[in-house]
Amino acid sequence: MTTPPKTASTVPGTDPEVWFRAIGEFQPGRRNVVWFPHAGGGAAPLIRASHRFPPAVNLWAATLPGREGRYADPRPDTLDSLVNSLAQSLPEAAGTPVLAGHSYGALLAYLVARKLASQFKRKVAGILVMAMSAPNQLGHLDSIVHLANREFAEQLDKRYGGVPKALRENAEAMQLFLPTVRHDMQMLESYQDDGEVTLDVPILALAGTADSATTPERMQGWNEKTTGPFELRSIEGDHFFPLADIQRTLGIAAAI
Repeated sequence: MTTPPKTASTVPGTDPEVWFRAIGEFQPGRRNVVWFPHAGGGAAPLIRASHRFPPAVNLWAATLPGREGRYADPRPDTLDSLVNSLAQSLPEAAGTPVLAGHSYGALLAYLVARKLASQFKRKVAGILVMAMSAPNQLGHLDSIVHLANREFAEQLDKRYGGVPKALRENAEAMQLFLPTVRHDMQMLESYQDDGEVTLDVPILALAGTADSATTPERMQGWNEKTTGPFELRSIEGDHFFPLADIQRTLGIAAAI
């Protein structure tokens, strides 16, 4: 199996091997895709899927602090510091990648693309945003990060789904799981759209047909974030449709 070449980092806290995990076999010449997860999410679903169906792309997953192997790592204080670390750490081996973001990860993918263009003079091939309202719609969401654990979990499940009842009724499990999700949601709620159009790359937006949190209408505004091509598609499934069929999702990303 071929693995991506290692990239040295002289910036503390921006080691590519810390912030991004290569998944599956690396093959020169294939489309490179970098995946940014939903709030509280990690690389595990991609790893499991790659064991069943090796991806037909060179795939990296952003590994954010506070989860999986980085559970004990300090979480960034601001959204900008997180985005800056991700942009600085993007592996050179990823070349000019498609950035694919699911829910909260869609905002990260978009902001990383902007940061790469403005500060690092690095291009991306396109952005795939999934199950996330356009940036100018995010300020319309009611805040939930201040809620106590039980109510916070209930509101998460009501808004997005995917929070099992067994977890919502287990105080100890919530104490382990919720701080990372709460932090990610806090980062999301802190975002203020500046209204600027600074990208000239294709953006493909995917909306789940049964997603109660994000509708095609709320995603249409992504077309205002690029001077490049834009397309909005509806995909069968709920808020977590990108993870329900990762192979299909990566195929869509590869075609951008």
